[in-house]
Amino acid sequence: MQQYLIIPLAFLLGFSLGRVATCTVAATDRWINKGKLDWLGGLIVVMSWSGLVLFFLLLYSGRVHIPVDIEIRSSLFVGAFFMGIGALINRGCFVGTIGYIGTGQFSYLLSFVGLGLAMWLAGDGMLDLFDPVTPKKRTLIPDDPIKQLIVVGFVIVCLISLWLLIMIRNLKMLALLTVGICAAMIFGTRPEWAYSAVINSLISGQGLSVGMTVEIAVVALFLGSIFSSWLKDRFKPSFGNWKLAGGNLAGGFLMGIGASAVPGGNDILLMWTIPGLALYGAIAYLVMIATIALAFKLMPLVQSKLGVQAEV
Repeated sequence: MQQYLIIPLAFLLGFSLGRVATCTVAATDRWINKGKLDWLGGLIVVMSWSGLVLFFLLLYSGRVHIPVDIEIRSSLFVGAFFMGIGALINRGCFVGTIGYIGTGQFSYLLSFVGLGLAMWLAGDGMLDLFDPVTPKKRTLIPDDPIKQLIVVGFVIVCLISLWLLIMIRNLKMLALLTVGICAAMIFGTRPEWAYSAVINSLISGQGLSVGMTVEIAVVALFLGSIFSSWLKDRFKPSFGNWKLAGGNLAGGFLMGIGASAVPGGNDILLMWTIPGLALYGAIAYLVMIATIALAFKLMPLVQSKLGVQAEV
């Protein structure tokens, strides 16, 4: 019965993602163009709660799954760059894509088609751009003062978010901490859970999971997001236009290319890899944000030179 627990957790995760801004592209846009860091701060809250839950699961059960760390190579930076450009063209990262689909913007489903295409080409060796990732030995938290300091940082951020929730009644903190807790419980017990993993499994011919648990959980994730938007009267079904669809397909494809060098998409980086204290996750995520930020900075200059107004 425990294996089916990820289904309600996935629904709650999707519901919470529909309640708060967790898209890396939107958060970076808000930082660069509006000078506000609150959405990026929200991502840190998600990471902190996920990291703290993973730490306690590891401490008290010892059976939690944590991400494998990998060697830091140039391909990691290039892959993260592709993820950033892809997310920008897609007008949303993989986390943001869940939220957009939840509001009824179904052209974003093509983001996953693009992701699947990149995975298929990479699997067949037709898109072999990067060297295989090389795992490296992890240092244990009791033996690593830096990791101990990061865990303390997680605790401080979590306490601040609780204070904002209880004393100031900032309900966005409730959604953010729910995202972090649900993600940690899902990835910590079923690390193969992710829509990218499901797509890869189908493409490689591995078939469905036992009892279709993982596939049902992925569906529950999107249903939770749709239900959340519907309750707020934000669910407006639309298939967009060819321009939007092309951007989603191309963006998903580029993010898929990046994910072949940076294991997992930015959703996994945000909710499991970084909270699990894998160094490569933090580096890749920072490179991705820097790429998006630089693009937003350069966009007005390009617009003025071309005399056009670009859309993001």
